[in-house]
Amino acid sequence: MKAGLPIVALLAAIGCCATSVATAAVPTLDSVYPPGGKKGSEIALTLNGKFEPWPCSLWFSRNGLTFTPDPDPKKIGVGKLTIAPDAAPGPVFIRAHNPEGASMPVFFIISDQNEILEEEKDNSTVSGASPLDRTKLPLVLNGTLSAGGELDSKRITLEKGETLFAAVEAYALRSLIDPAIHLHDAAGNRLLLEHDGPDNLDPLLTFTAPEKGDYILSIAGFSHPPAASVAYTGSKSANYRLHLALKRDQLPKHLGPADPGPDTAGDILTPGKPVIGTLKTAGEPARCRISAKKGDKLLVKVEGRALGYPIDPVLRILKADGSEIRKEDDTNKSADPEYLWIVAEDGEYGITVTDRFSRGGDTMRYRLSAAPPVADFTVTLDKSLYTMERGKTLEIKANVTRLHGHKDSLSFTIPNLPAGITLTAPETVPEKGGEVILKLEAKDDIAAVSTSLQVVATELKTEGDAGKALEKTAVFSFKDDNHRGPYLIDEIAEIWLTLPPVKEEKKPEEIKKEENAE
Repeated sequence: MKAGLPIVALLAAIGCCATSVATAAVPTLDSVYPPGGKKGSEIALTLNGKFEPWPCSLWFSRNGLTFTPDPDPKKIGVGKLTIAPDAAPGPVFIRAHNPEGASMPVFFIISDQNEILEEEKDNSTVSGASPLDRTKLPLVLNGTLSAGGELDSKRITLEKGETLFAAVEAYALRSLIDPAIHLHDAAGNRLLLEHDGPDNLDPLLTFTAPEKGDYILSIAGFSHPPAASVAYTGSKSANYRLHLALKRDQLPKHLGPADPGPDTAGDILTPGKPVIGTLKTAGEPARCRISAKKGDKLLVKVEGRALGYPIDPVLRILKADGSEIRKEDDTNKSADPEYLWIVAEDGEYGITVTDRFSRGGDTMRYRLSAAPPVADFTVTLDKSLYTMERGKTLEIKANVTRLHGHKDSLSFTIPNLPAGITLTAPETVPEKGGEVILKLEAKDDIAAVSTSLQVVATELKTEGDAGKALEKTAVFSFKDDNHRGPYLIDEIAEIWLTLPPVKEEKKPEEIKKEENAE
């Protein structure tokens, strides 16, 4: 992701500068509402968090967004967001920041569809569902489950045989809820309930109307991480986006499975040429044959969930007589399996793909591949926010993971590091990967710093080495113990570095004056 520039409204700049640094605190930003907007529009935006002082500035991870705080100083966290007509659709990270530091990033979605807002009615009911104008479909409904037990409901008229497609994004926004979609008839009888989706906690509902009439679509959310109570939950930050359409292809592409192409004819798997398949019959495995030689190294993997399909694939590598060499289910916390196979002897081998639950059908699609592994590496950081102190060394912990025999040395840089701050990086990285400590030091006399930066790791190729040197931007990952499938983006490449302003020491007469006032 390309790092964006801080976008600071004039009013925000004046407000932050006019306030004494002694009273400023690092802002917190829990969420923004609405969580998305259409490109080319101007919307009212509410920031949920703490901002002392207000106004402060917003940073966006891509260009095309401008925030202007409301001129009324009493309207804390409120302003206008302008989305440029040429802004690229997709998720954007937002941080609130001031000279004291920055907040953790939250999501905002730039879309190219009609966007509407849910009317805020806590504890709304199915019977009280407000009508939805179907002429505006496809659309995105932005809402918040702001109170425990809340059920946001909409009434829509469908023709007989007409199909409604509904997809919720809430978990993917990191809203800390596990959403569910209910569909009722006009009398309040529940016809359908969708809970978890194929790759995360956000559900997708497909409903074909058996007869013409009104139907009621409702959104509710359980706590995530799970709480002792299974009652519906809510909070100011329990935002969701409900996508509605009458045609499947009118939903955003990222909400549906990828198209890997038609199923491959035949049963031969050739290294470097993937096989596309579908488990059409429940309980029946898909089989491929592959020729391999002793000493070959082949990374064999099955992609299913990564393509957006509900399949939970299981991979087996077999000898010619059918005996099992290896069985793989989940790999690296992913439902898609892979295995680095070192072939023991020349021969013909078999590879099978099954679903863990023996399911079959048109949605049980996969892509099977076997190819020599490519050396690679990744770098993850321990934090996304770092604060320096004058006269002290700041340590940034970077974890290097070497993949498939990667051995090259790495150098670390931080482009556009502010003047007066120096980086010291180790000259060598462990051959097996592991933790690397990067050290930052600031001169005593430099000005305050509050800015986004990137940490870049580059291969050090020696003379005669083949191939172009790889360069990777280190990331902070959101995949913690509460991760239940992909968010809109699972990691951020832009860290935030803060060197706060020098605190103003109070003069003796000021201290005495304050004591007398008390």
